[in-house]
Amino acid sequence: MGLTLSALENAIGSVGRLGATAPVMLGDLVLTGIEVPDRLQVGGRQMMVVHRLPGGGRVVDTLGNDPGRLELTGKFLGPNAQARAQAIEKMRVRGAPVVFSAAGIALQVWIVRFVYSYEAKGALCSYELTLERPAESVGSATVGNTLSDVLGNDVDSGLTQLTDVISAVSDGLFVESGQVGSIVGQLMPLGTLVGAGGSLAKVSDALATTSALSQGATNLAGASTVLDSLSQQLSVSGQGLMSALEISGQNIENIQIENASSLSAVMGNAAVQSVGADVGGLVNRSNAYVGQAQGLTAQMPAVHS
Repeated sequence: MGLTLSALENAIGSVGRLGATAPVMLGDLVLTGIEVPDRLQVGGRQMMVVHRLPGGGRVVDTLGNDPGRLELTGKFLGPNAQARAQAIEKMRVRGAPVVFSAAGIALQVWIVRFVYSYEAKGALCSYELTLERPAESVGSATVGNTLSDVLGNDVDSGLTQLTDVISAVSDGLFVESGQVGSIVGQLMPLGTLVGAGGSLAKVSDALATTSALSQGATNLAGASTVLDSLSQQLSVSGQGLMSALEISGQNIENIQIENASSLSAVMGNAAVQSVGADVGGLVNRSNAYVGQAQGLTAQMPAVHS
């Protein structure tokens, strides 16, 4: 099927609303913007046996909840559209359970069916996805909502602080004039902390994943796989923050302020120190709540000396 003008207009309109669309997580893949499913069918049935009695009476025995499969449709758009679709295809082939988070749902699922259409020479890949859900406990919603609210506030706040300081340091120190070359050569440049693949960039990615997971409130407390994933991402965040704090602290101690470049470097490292400490506290608190939900009585803080 060709890419119609109407479909192209809808796709372009969706791209403009990327920031307003809540992300969806499937395994280690985070779907945002136009990738978020256009439709998500959720439901199930209550299994029961009906005994019909003479005279029209009946006795109903309920046997328990039978959650229905999750049905999703959506699209990938852009140069990586087919690669993104193939990532889900590989999950289907493996057949292993994966974490799914969307629309107030966070639980472990199995990919029953996944198909995608190669359109517009690979720039658009529409997909259909069917997920099998595990059994659900009736009493998990309240705890899940509480945990999700806490993590959402802390993690989103930390992610905002981190994004702001990365942007400020990058714009103020490196993008304008590339002054890092004039600073003491034996020091690890500040750019390695805030650039792609650096400590703060890894923390930002881990917190973004944590935020996506924490949005699934309904069954969060009852899904051990989701809690394990949250704990893992918070651990990655903690390791990155400790690395950033150590390196930026060493830089501050060793840089000799002799000119505007060295002063800017000290200020940038000080900003990393400040935001690292603030976000570290939020990560530790989130980690404690996750540990509590997992039934752990004591655990090492994610960020520690």
